[in-house]
Amino acid sequence: MLHSDTVSQPVDNLFTNINNISIDILSELQKDVNPYDMVSLVFLLYDTPDTALQRLILYQRVSKDVEANNMNLLYDWALYAQSRSTWRYEFLEALAICRLYKVIRKLGFNVSNVKKHYLPDNIYVTAYIDPIKKALYKICENMTLEHLSKFKRTLSSYKINISEHDMCEIIFLELMSQKFIILGQYDKQTKKYNGDYDIEKLAVIFDNLSHFDKYALILREIKNQINSQNNLNSSKQMSSVDNKLTSRVNDSLIQSKITVNDFKETFEYFNQLQLEEEPNSIFKSDRTKLDIDAYPLKNLKRIGVCCIINQEKFHPSKDSIKQRTSTVLSDRLGSTYDLIALEETMTSLNFEVISKSNLDQIEVYQFIREVIKNHIYPEDSVFMLCILSHGVRGHVYAADSTKIKIEDIQNLLDSDEAIQLHGIPKVLIIQACQIESEPDIYSKLVADSPRSGFYLKKSHFLIFWATAPSYEAFRNEEKGSLFIQSLCFLIKKRVEHEQISDIFTKVTDYVSHLCTFLQQHQVPFIETTLRKKLYLAVPH
Repeated sequence: MLHSDTVSQPVDNLFTNINNISIDILSELQKDVNPYDMVSLVFLLYDTPDTALQRLILYQRVSKDVEANNMNLLYDWALYAQSRSTWRYEFLEALAICRLYKVIRKLGFNVSNVKKHYLPDNIYVTAYIDPIKKALYKICENMTLEHLSKFKRTLSSYKINISEHDMCEIIFLELMSQKFIILGQYDKQTKKYNGDYDIEKLAVIFDNLSHFDKYALILREIKNQINSQNNLNSSKQMSSVDNKLTSRVNDSLIQSKITVNDFKETFEYFNQLQLEEEPNSIFKSDRTKLDIDAYPLKNLKRIGVCCIINQEKFHPSKDSIKQRTSTVLSDRLGSTYDLIALEETMTSLNFEVISKSNLDQIEVYQFIREVIKNHIYPEDSVFMLCILSHGVRGHVYAADSTKIKIEDIQNLLDSDEAIQLHGIPKVLIIQACQIESEPDIYSKLVADSPRSGFYLKKSHFLIFWATAPSYEAFRNEEKGSLFIQSLCFLIKKRVEHEQISDIFTKVTDYVSHLCTFLQQHQVPFIETTLRKKLYLAVPH
């Protein structure tokens, strides 16, 4: 990989104090290193991933106990590494990479000179530390708790058990131990590599993990340089590779910076827009025909069950990576506002509301089955399922970025498993795009995307899509989606006067009006096999 030329000249002013680093000193220094930094040092210094992993697992278990004093990981490493003439320089470089400047000063070194020599902040340059390990450590530095949670959920889809590991470095050591990441042997004295490196499985995950695609590029470049050459000491080679890689990463970042339009006026206009008020006198009571022309409302104190699945945060999985065509799914910021609006609206209409967020594909079906089994009663008049997610034609995405066919959900609701729902109306509200390609993931008023000619074969279904085939459905990251917010507003306003299909028609008109104002294209789309009128309250 890329190496600092000055490393080849260890006897200079910088290293006059190098012999201050001794095995006994390392035994004392452990007291100055907190547990988190100790994990990082072990990750960078230990040559054998299995050994490092087992030692760190034990260290974490006893780190808060007195027994931790008997585990001197740095001392143990030095006992093994002292056979190499370079071990002191390895340790100093690891300290610099981990920014343990207090320890560097304590050893008698000038921190500024050490940083200039080892270039710890340059992910492409290394002296003695394995270059892939340095890159992985830098990835750990930039991995937030949210990123780490998504990464762990992705790895679980590969049947890799990392549930007990809370630190990124330990997870990488686990992946090395299981040969998910393969590192060759790096001779720190000759700076030559024995055996090929393979980080492709990890790089593919980063390709599909939001904000981490640039690290996939970096890892592949480093791996290719290692595998193609055993000695990368040429300063010209350093410069050309560094410039090439930096350019490619910058190009990748530039391409991702799509112009953001926050549409701050959208919901100001939404709040100001008033529908024409019809006097209540025009709504003539249809109570006498309610039992004949409409589905019965068996219990006005409990209309039915409203099940809400809010997919707001997405992570890649093994299956989604296999199926992936192009785009990484972004988190659906603002979707929580839609969840709250639906929960409040449906609760006010005497629905039992049950909601869950960020479910993987298997969990979606498990949740729906659990609701049907344990929450549907003979007195229920309506079953409603609301799904808020990204989508493409005929499908919505689960949190693990796999597609779920709406027709499959419909078949489940009409199957023998859901016999309690047979004969009663089932309303599906789908906030998602219906475009052919993947959704645009970068706009603040962002698109969320069934099949042309798609039709329902089942009876007693009403599906209300946020938009028609080939169109996008838009969501404001600070307010919620146009479709769900309009839907909740109009249900509250019209539910005591109109059947649900008529309300849905007004929602379509309302959203279309808003989108015309925004110069966007979104037209909500209704599909129905209902046999009667459906009211969610007794009409006045």
